[in-house]
Amino acid sequence: MGKTPGDMQAAIARNLKERTGKSIEQWTALVLRSAPPTRKACVDWLMKEHGLGRVAAGIIASRLEGEKDYSDPAALLAGIFAGPKAELCPLYDELVKAAAAVGGDVSIVPCRTQVTLSRRRQFAWIKAGARNRLDLGLALPGFSPAGRLLPVAGTNDRDRVRLRIAVTHRSEIDEELKHWLKAAYDLDEP
Repeated sequence: MGKTPGDMQAAIARNLKERTGKSIEQWTALVLRSAPPTRKACVDWLMKEHGLGRVAAGIIASRLEGEKDYSDPAALLAGIFAGPKAELCPLYDELVKAAAAVGGDVSIVPCRTQVTLSRRRQFAWIKAGARNRLDLGLALPGFSPAGRLLPVAGTNDRDRVRLRIAVTHRSEIDEELKHWLKAAYDLDEP
């Protein structure tokens, strides 16, 4: 089993001082003093003005909302699939089966806004992209949007996952989708 989101957040927070020269507490103080007030604007500000990656910026910006408990995978999934998005659960279950079938070392880790699929590192994610759609994000370096491979909005050069496949029906979890999922898995060889 892979690390939990809480484990990953703790590791990133521990490593911030070494990587950036500022501790999580110093970054939090800076955010509270100078950052835009919304989480999204704060993440963008930290990335643009301070060169942080999206995950580190997100962890720091989450301090604006108070601490979250990322240790309960069932609660995280319930949050992703709350309300009208509950209808996406059968599609999610099918995507998880397809992901587990690509290799025995796939870690499936629910996070606050997505489910991360990793091997050595993240090779894909599953997000509730809309009320009636799941997105399967794929780390496919060197590939460009074409056919069912769509761009992920708001990505930059630091983001591993820049392509996605939209899934609105079980029939779309087909051989083509499984091919791209396996390709992303294979590109992340240990």
